[in-house]
Amino acid sequence: MNRRIVLAHDGSINADWVSRYAIQMAATFPSRQLLLIHILDGSLAPGRIETKFAAIIKECHLHGIEGSAAVHDLRDDVCSSLLRVIPPGEQNYCLCGARIAPRGRGFLAGTVSERLLRAGVCNVMAIRVVSPGLLGCPRTLLFPLAGHPRGFKTAMPFLLMLAASVKRVHLLRVMTVSPLHFRYISATTAKAKIAEGYAYLSQVAAEIREQTGGTPWYFDRHAVLSDDWAKEILIQAGKLNAAMILLGATERSLPHRFFYGNRIEQILRATACDVGIYRSL
Repeated sequence: MNRRIVLAHDGSINADWVSRYAIQMAATFPSRQLLLIHILDGSLAPGRIETKFAAIIKECHLHGIEGSAAVHDLRDDVCSSLLRVIPPGEQNYCLCGARIAPRGRGFLAGTVSERLLRAGVCNVMAIRVVSPGLLGCPRTLLFPLAGHPRGFKTAMPFLLMLAASVKRVHLLRVMTVSPLHFRYISATTAKAKIAEGYAYLSQVAAEIREQTGGTPWYFDRHAVLSDDWAKEILIQAGKLNAAMILLGATERSLPHRFFYGNRIEQILRATACDVGIYRSL
């Protein structure tokens, strides 16, 4: 399978920061290809995006990456235009940015990135860059898992694309209970739930090691009990000094519109480190 990275670049400095991730990830594929795509929506002069793309392609060459660029006219709206030109299929991985939308609407809700995640055309990762100085090379990764059988399997391609820089992977299982039950939960029940979380993480760690072969990652496991999943992930990211949080998105978890109760939006808004929101075909 000839896999490649596609970067949907909106012309912003945030997209320039995401391009660092795109270059690093493209270097992990045998094809070593990166396709840059921009839709001319009038927000940026054509000459400006050409200058940006020339700089990114120059950096691609320094890393031994075959970089190419395509600039397309707007048809209907930006997302519809992108979906017409992004190569479809599971061999393609589209990266895009997650940054605050106008009038404080949120980082994903109502954005092009959210629609790309929903579209199911190819594998997609929306990246919120907080630390551009990482240059797309996070060394410590926090990987929260919801406990679903396919939860870690869908993330495997994205984990492997970060393999060159990541040295430590923290697997996290947040065992959530309702606020009312959390207040009165017995020590025996809490201990049993945490043990269940550790058992699941041990299984996941063993399967990841088996599938990644000799990848020199240090694995650590963390199972915690909480009544607030998003808050706990942010707390653990701070404790573990994570450089990046890797979160899986589902149709149910993606925000149709911004509201403060959405867990992904809470994490994107309050995070002190980079966050990758991924969805696999």
